[in-house]
Amino acid sequence: MKYIVIDTETTGLDKLEHEMISLGAIVMIDNVITERFSVKVRPRRLDKADPRALKVNGYSEYKWRNAIDHSLAASLIHAFFLKHQDGCLVGHNVQFDIGFIESFCSEFQHSIIFPTPYIDTRDICRAILAPFGLQSMSLDNICLFLGWERRNAHTALSDCEDCIKIVRNLCPPSPRFILRLHTMRLIREIKGIVL
Repeated sequence: MKYIVIDTETTGLDKLEHEMISLGAIVMIDNVITERFSVKVRPRRLDKADPRALKVNGYSEYKWRNAIDHSLAASLIHAFFLKHQDGCLVGHNVQFDIGFIESFCSEFQHSIIFPTPYIDTRDICRAILAPFGLQSMSLDNICLFLGWERRNAHTALSDCEDCIKIVRNLCPPSPRFILRLHTMRLIREIKGIVL
C-alpha cells in the first residue's frame, strides 16, 4: 500500500485570509519510507497572520531565511502531487491541509488533484483510542496519550512522522497494541488522569 502523508503549517486557520508557509510530505510504500518532501514558503501577508499560529509553528525570519517564493513552491507542490496520484492521502485533519494547498496553488493556476481515497488520522484515533479514554483528538494529545515523544512538534515533516506512527500502529492495531491500551487505561484510572 502506498501512503502520501501530508501536513501544512499556516499563518492561521482561515484559508481565504491566512497562508500556507510550509508543506511536508512523506511517501510510504509497504511500510517503507521512500520519499520526503518539504517546502518552506516565504510569507507575503504576515500583517494578517494570527500570532498564535506563528508561535505554534515556530515561525521566525531566521528559520524561514531559505524559504522559496510562492510561484516556485506552487510548481514544486503541483509536480509532487502529480507524481503521486497512485497512493492514499493521509493527514491529521487532512481536509484543513487540502484546503490550504488548493488555495495556495490556485493563485498560480496550478490545479491540484489529490489522490483518493484519503485517511484522516483523527478518525482512526477517534475510533480506536476514544474507547480507551482519549478525549481530545489533537496530535499533541494523541502522542501524549500513547507515550510518544514529539520532536519538533508543529513542523510539517515532524507531524507527518507522527501520522505515520499512527498508521503503522493503528491500521489495524495489533492484539499486543490493544493490550497495551487496556493496561494504560487501567493505570490512568488508578492515577485519576484524564486526557
